[in-house]
Amino acid sequence: MDFSFDDGQELFKRSARQFFEAHCDKSVIRELEASETGFSSELWQGMAELGWMAVVVPSDYDGLESSLMELAVLFEEMGRAAMPSPFLETVTATFGFLEAGNEEQKQTYLPRIAAGELVLALAIEEPEVNYDPSRIAARAERKGDAYVLSGVKRFVHYATVADQLIVAARTSGNPGDKNGLTLFLVDRETSGIQCSPMKSMTGKQYDIEFDAVSVPVESVLGEEGEAHELIERLQKTATALQCASMVGGAQKELEMTAEYLKVRHQFGRPIGSFQAAQHRAADMYIDANGARLAAYKAIWCLGEGMEADREVSVAKYFASKACQRIAFSAQHLHAGVGITMDFDLHFYYRMAKAFELRFGTQSLHLRKLGRML
Repeated sequence: MDFSFDDGQELFKRSARQFFEAHCDKSVIRELEASETGFSSELWQGMAELGWMAVVVPSDYDGLESSLMELAVLFEEMGRAAMPSPFLETVTATFGFLEAGNEEQKQTYLPRIAAGELVLALAIEEPEVNYDPSRIAARAERKGDAYVLSGVKRFVHYATVADQLIVAARTSGNPGDKNGLTLFLVDRETSGIQCSPMKSMTGKQYDIEFDAVSVPVESVLGEEGEAHELIERLQKTATALQCASMVGGAQKELEMTAEYLKVRHQFGRPIGSFQAAQHRAADMYIDANGARLAAYKAIWCLGEGMEADREVSVAKYFASKACQRIAFSAQHLHAGVGITMDFDLHFYYRMAKAFELRFGTQSLHLRKLGRML
């Protein structure tokens, strides 16, 4: 395993950082958070022009045909900028097309995704689903040349700006069964879809109710009733990429804190000269690098085609725990200014907490690891 970046990855890293520094400072993020949708089409198109949406799309569909590691570099820089965006959802859905889409679906959607013309959202989670797709209860019944989709989805990120929803529903069996799950590609404007905003710490999330939504047979992604393993693979990929984003945010917090320890004076000297502050900063450094190693190991394993169940759970557990410790330490070392909303640090500790709760909590991944061991 070699986690050092090659020339192409370094280029991605530099271009991403320059883009965020030029177009996405914290004033822009404040505007996005205050807006109704939390989405900027100008930023999205700027990212598309840099080729970000095309990274893993094959060249036959107008993509760059790069690897998961290139994506990880982008996600780390996105986390560093604390940028809210439906990029993770769109990229994860892209993997769904790559793994399970038929040729017509690939020809129809992948070039448009690569060009930044489509925003996608994942509608997987439900009130009784906690990172376990077998508990999905939403149903889709075949009626002639269509399916009728009914049920409720929760924590759907950027649902109102998505052009298409990737929806998991049960075409047979009961909650708890691994068989019987099917993925559908659903146009967000279809009659019978109701989106209700949820309060969240970062990004825009929604409850979605599907009330007898008619979905054509051609919208099935993959094989009917065989989506459980595909959903799990998509979740693992999204989890690992999110960990890279968490690492980017943690690294930025460490840099902000190190700089503050140099310029903030107390008792006639920089507070960074005190041993207690140095030890706290050293702990932050160790946590940030440990989280980075765990995240990139999981990403590397997935990119090599491995199952990587252990690696993803280790990365999610450790990154969640480490990044929250880093956030709390940054707050403490900044003292009063660290908790004010006028200071930029809050973007990162809110992000750390929100990310901890997505794609499985710490306790869930500990249980998974315990069973595997």
